[in-house]
Amino acid sequence: MPPTELRSRDTSQLVTESDDLLKSGKKLVGVNGNWYDVTNFIKIHPGGPIIEEFVGKDATDVFLSNGHKGVLKRWRPVGTYQMKERHPADKEFVELLNLFKSKGWFETSWTFYAGKLLFVYSLWTIVWGTLLLSENFYAHMAAGVVLAFFWQQTGFLMHECMHTTVFRNGFRDRFAGLILGTFNFGFSAHWWRDEHIVHHMMTNTVDSERRFADPQMWESVWAQNEKLYPLFGGLLQWCLVKIQHFTFIPMVTFIGRAEIIFDSYRVERRWYEWIAIVGHWCWMILMLSLLPNWKERIFFYCIAASVEGVFHFQLILSHYCKEFNEVSEFHKDSWYRFQIGSNMNIDSPTWLDWYYGGLNYHIEHHLYPLLGRRHLREASKYVRKVCEKYDIEYDSCSMTRALIRTLSHLKTCGTHYKLSFY
Repeated sequence: MPPTELRSRDTSQLVTESDDLLKSGKKLVGVNGNWYDVTNFIKIHPGGPIIEEFVGKDATDVFLSNGHKGVLKRWRPVGTYQMKERHPADKEFVELLNLFKSKGWFETSWTFYAGKLLFVYSLWTIVWGTLLLSENFYAHMAAGVVLAFFWQQTGFLMHECMHTTVFRNGFRDRFAGLILGTFNFGFSAHWWRDEHIVHHMMTNTVDSERRFADPQMWESVWAQNEKLYPLFGGLLQWCLVKIQHFTFIPMVTFIGRAEIIFDSYRVERRWYEWIAIVGHWCWMILMLSLLPNWKERIFFYCIAASVEGVFHFQLILSHYCKEFNEVSEFHKDSWYRFQIGSNMNIDSPTWLDWYYGGLNYHIEHHLYPLLGRRHLREASKYVRKVCEKYDIEYDSCSMTRALIRTLSHLKTCGTHYKLSFY
C-alpha cells in the first residue's frame, strides 16, 4: 500500500486527489503528475518486476528515457499529484530527448544494420573457412581470435535488439536477440535482458536490507564500493576482496565468459532459450571437430574465450569506479543526474567506435537507451554542453586511464573492507 505521504526523487511532496486512493492497496506509479494503477500489470510488464521499485514514486523521467511512446494512451489516470518544479538541467535533458527525436535519431537505419550483420557473419565465415582450409596451428589460433570478435560484435547487436532499438517491436527484437545472443554468443539472451533492464533502471544501486544490488555491477568476488560491504561475508570473500586489485584483470579475462554463460544456464527456464542454447553448442562442437586433436581444440576455445573476456573491460570500466547509491538515495535524486553520476565514457577516435559498439558513450546510452548507436557520438556534444552549463561532472577518459582508476579504486575499497563486515 502506498504511504500517506509520498516523495519523488527530487524530494517534492506528491499529493493524490483522495485519501481513499491511498488506502485502496493498489500499486500506483506516477508519470507527469498522474497516478496509474499497475496492480494487475506488474506480472506482465515487458520490463519485468523492476516496475515495483517505482510503486508510489514519480517515474516520469525513467518512463520518458525508455521511450514508451504511446503506451499511456491505453491507460486512464486514477489520481493526480503535484510535481515540484524541475531542475533546469533536467528540463534541458528532456528537451534534448525531443530534439534527438526530431532529428530522427531514434529511427532505425536498415543500411547500417545490414552492414553490421554482413560484418558479423563475415567474421564467422572466416573462422569456418580457416578451420576447413588450413592445417596450420597458428592459423587455427588466429581463427580463435576472430571467433572472439564474432562473439563481441554479435553481442552488440543482441544488446540493441534487447533494447528494442532495431525493429522497435518487442517480439521481433527479442526473437532477433535470441538468435544473436543465445544461438550466436552462447549465453541466455533473455536472462541477460532481465538483468540489463534492472541495471539501466537502477544503475549502481544497492539495498543492503534486501540484499539487492544492480545485478550487472555486483560480483561475489570483489567489492568496488563500500556500500556493497554488507552483501559480503565469510573469510574467503574477505580474502578475495583484499586482493581484488590483483585478481580483477585475470578473472575478467580468463573466467569472465564462462561465468556469464554458467550464471545464465543456472537460472534459465524458458524452453525457447534452451533450444537456442543447444543450437549454439551444436555448431560450436561441429567447429571444434574440425581441429585435428584435443590439444588444438582446447587452445582454440581458450584463446577465443580469453580474448572475448578482455572485451568485457570496455563495459564494466564505465561503472566500477563510479558512485553507488542506496535505494533510498536513488529515489531522492534526479534521474538524469543520477545516470550521469553512475557512468563514465571512454575516449576514443571515431574510427574505433565499431570496437566499442557505441558503448564508449555510456553516459548518453544510459540517458537515452533507445538512441541509435550511430548517433551517440553526436549526442554526446549536446549532453556535455548541458553538463558544463550546470556544473555537472561529465566523466570521460581513455581506456588506459579508466583501467588505472578502477584498479586504484578496487585497492582502496579492499583496504577499507574490515573483518567486522562478515
